[in-house]
Amino acid sequence: MTDIANGATPVYVEKRISFMNIVGYACVNFLGGGSTTLISAWLMYFYTTMCGIDAVSAGLIFASARIFDALLNPVMGFITDNFYKTRIGRRFGRRRFFILMGIPSIMVIFPAMWLPNMGLAYYWFINLLYEMCFTMVIVSCVTLPAEMTKNAADKAKMTGGKQMCGIISSTIAAAIPGLMFKIYGQEDPTAFVMTGVVYGIMMAISLVVVWKFTYERKPEEVHVFSNTDTIFSGLISIISNVKQALKLRAYRLHCTMLAMGCIYKNIATGVFTYFVVSVIFLEKSEASWVLSITQMTSFAALCLCIWMCYRFGSPRTYRIFTVVVAIGCAGYYGLTLMIGSPSLVFALTAVAIVGMAGRAGIDYIPVFQLPFMADIDEIVHGERREGIFTGVNTLFSRAATGIESLVLGLGLAYFGYTKGTDVQTPETQQGIMLIVVVSPIVLLAIGWWASTKLSLTKENHKTLCQEVARLRAGGKKEDVDPEVRAIVEDLTGYSYEKCWTIKHNVDQEQKA
Repeated sequence: MTDIANGATPVYVEKRISFMNIVGYACVNFLGGGSTTLISAWLMYFYTTMCGIDAVSAGLIFASARIFDALLNPVMGFITDNFYKTRIGRRFGRRRFFILMGIPSIMVIFPAMWLPNMGLAYYWFINLLYEMCFTMVIVSCVTLPAEMTKNAADKAKMTGGKQMCGIISSTIAAAIPGLMFKIYGQEDPTAFVMTGVVYGIMMAISLVVVWKFTYERKPEEVHVFSNTDTIFSGLISIISNVKQALKLRAYRLHCTMLAMGCIYKNIATGVFTYFVVSVIFLEKSEASWVLSITQMTSFAALCLCIWMCYRFGSPRTYRIFTVVVAIGCAGYYGLTLMIGSPSLVFALTAVAIVGMAGRAGIDYIPVFQLPFMADIDEIVHGERREGIFTGVNTLFSRAATGIESLVLGLGLAYFGYTKGTDVQTPETQQGIMLIVVVSPIVLLAIGWWASTKLSLTKENHKTLCQEVARLRAGGKKEDVDPEVRAIVEDLTGYSYEKCWTIKHNVDQEQKA
């Protein structure tokens, strides 16, 4: 076996991606999608109505845990990238070992988040544990498309399958509270406890499927540099890698779209229950069923988004779905004019379907783009660092969810939300409506701007990959086609002359 720590040239063998491989990878979204929907829609509401936690404190629980955890994401990406240096990594896999660890962890930690009346410190600590477990698994899993194939179509199938599974898991997760309300009653905390138990078991089973039907590159196929043998050198390498990732023009724009979309979708989900119960005066169970139905109907929007990303490119598709979101926001305002109408639930469902369709597209597009970032980075630095990009990506998404929680908590407090009750003042109701209608438009306007600057299309990506292959085969940089040069420079933000030499320059500087 080739020693991967000595800089030997890796030998990559392409494998065929089967249907079960796609299913295996997709099942990670029972953790990544379903749990996020459940937590965003109900956990803060549970803390503020049944656990005696005020809105600001509840927001701080999520924000501090998620932002602290977000800082660990690049560390996790670095660890998985280099885990083949260890005996355990070579035995169980540098990615899949952490998936295996997540199976029992998530089955215990997730239900513990839903125990009533445990106190502020407990809720902060258990949320921190959950976020760390979440990151351990998600960072390891999101690298798998790039590990399992270099084929753009296969990567798209895997990410598309993951998003579809996210819709299935979110539909199931959203329905579970409604079922528990029916069994235990809407004012009994046991309904929330059992929600955590049931979905925790489902997530553990889904991770078993992920572990069983995914694979990664063998140790001899991976090039891992050996200049990070100590904790200090590892931390320096992490900082350097994150800095280098953010120097890529395409990745900076991608992260802007990702962050704005993440903050928007989590605010939209988090405020939904408050809006339904305290503004338009429907039951908790109705909020659960409507949310479940809308999650299910977003399948069509996701399929349309996948096709549009191929047909028009992800940046243009992002802008189209931003318009859909704006239409949904206008619909939520219209619902406040129908309070008391017998058709209010049906109108809410229709508006929520439009909003969820827009959200499905906004949610999918950064996932579609991520596997291509390592390809863009490769032409600059001459190596593949999927884990670093995944770690930084998860850092931004988890930080965004933390910001969302803090913004929602502060917003509810500013507008006078009273803990422990569903009955709120007219001023609070108007404030909740503003959060529902205005905040998505402001956030996605920023994402719209970033999308106009990003020229990541299927054709441009193919051209870039062909140029990497040409250079790896010994092609001369001075022979580059002018059109190819322009595409590389636009995506990377580097002049072509500085590409394909950066890694060697960095190595020389570190040795010096």
